[in-house]
Amino acid sequence: MNTVEQMKLFMEPASISAIGVSRKTGPGEFNLLQNLVAYGYKGRLYPVNPNATEILGLTAYPDVWAVPETTDVALISLPRELVLQSVAQCMTRGIKAIVIITQGFVDADDERGQQLQQELLSMIRGTGVRILGPNTFGVANAGLKMSSSYIPVPMEVNGVGTVSQTGGTFVGLNDIRLIGKAVDVGDMCDVDIVDALEYYEQDDDTRVIALHIEGMPDARRFLRALERTARSKPVVTLKTGRSERVAEAVQSHTGALTGRDELWDIALREAGATRVADIEELSDALRAFLRLVTPRGDGVGITTYTGGFGIIAADACARSGMELVRFADATMEGLRTLSPEWLGVGNPVDIWPGVSIMGHTRKEMETAALRLVMKDPNVHAAMAVIGAFDAALGHEYLDMIAEMAREHPEKPFVYFMYGEQFRAVKELVESTGTTLAFPTPDRAFRALSHLARRRDWLARRR
Repeated sequence: MNTVEQMKLFMEPASISAIGVSRKTGPGEFNLLQNLVAYGYKGRLYPVNPNATEILGLTAYPDVWAVPETTDVALISLPRELVLQSVAQCMTRGIKAIVIITQGFVDADDERGQQLQQELLSMIRGTGVRILGPNTFGVANAGLKMSSSYIPVPMEVNGVGTVSQTGGTFVGLNDIRLIGKAVDVGDMCDVDIVDALEYYEQDDDTRVIALHIEGMPDARRFLRALERTARSKPVVTLKTGRSERVAEAVQSHTGALTGRDELWDIALREAGATRVADIEELSDALRAFLRLVTPRGDGVGITTYTGGFGIIAADACARSGMELVRFADATMEGLRTLSPEWLGVGNPVDIWPGVSIMGHTRKEMETAALRLVMKDPNVHAAMAVIGAFDAALGHEYLDMIAEMAREHPEKPFVYFMYGEQFRAVKELVESTGTTLAFPTPDRAFRALSHLARRRDWLARRR
């Protein structure tokens, strides 16, 4: 059985043994079986608890030998001194994929935790049995309505495959649910980030990979796998533990080995990863890779209702490494016909005088100006700067967004929105599926630049 087939047992199980699951259910009990039932998991569930005959309407079994089938995966949530015995029972039963949720192994301060983890490795060596964890939330698959986390998590089928060294990513972000599929490698006793990357590389459901790493025991092996995966799918990477002081905290969290951040930065970028600095940038990059087309060049055109915010956007464009282009003569001529004679037109395009002085309606002016900008051969991506002060305002843009996507499917188009109704207008315009909205121009251009940098990396690898 190769790595992908082994990982499918974890990620796409038809049956689960939940060992050590509590009889206590209800709010605040952190019962993973209760979560699986609530999600509507499509496979077969077998609670294993010698002190119960039924949990949540499901027959409970005293041990894995009593379970009526050899399940694809076993979830173990027992005190650490009982884990090795449970793993041995699973192996005897023929279970090949084991998730150890229990903490207190290499993440612990005592020698006993280190010893127990080494004993786990010795038990499975050469047997074909794989262990995920210890100290893990495990796995999730929105398509199967399955998560092994003891904390309820939001999931949606969205094309994102997450690999992390913390269960915290399971709860998602403000702008995107990270979990289409997810693997929390925890203490990486056996299954590691490379195994997860190999699975996602071959997984048709996964369009972009979100990778959170703190450290790596075998950096060379990881970087080889990363470069291979990045050739077929974007890998957005949040590498934490940057400073020496934080690296000490990483050691106590997962026992992972860290290194100089400057070397990590070079290595990740050379391997094709899109490295991000924080959770906000992680969310923006994932959304961009899922939603926007890749620009064919770095040229950007901007339309704006306010000259001052247009300059702010232009500064953000320069900081991102994108280029505020000079429009072609035909574009300039068209913009002049929409503007008062005294207005010097250029990039950014200030469209407010065309509305307030020339008498064009707001929708007419914005559509006409944006069409000229998008048609310009020097422009590879466009931004519209608007004020989101009225939630109904977004309806005015739906037709225009559809027109731009239809006329220029090769050019990404984003919004920089300011105003108290940002979230309501954002949700409306993004419902078209062809654009994204951001609360700052820096976030918008940074997302576009990630698309461009990946384009350049792939071009160098051809």
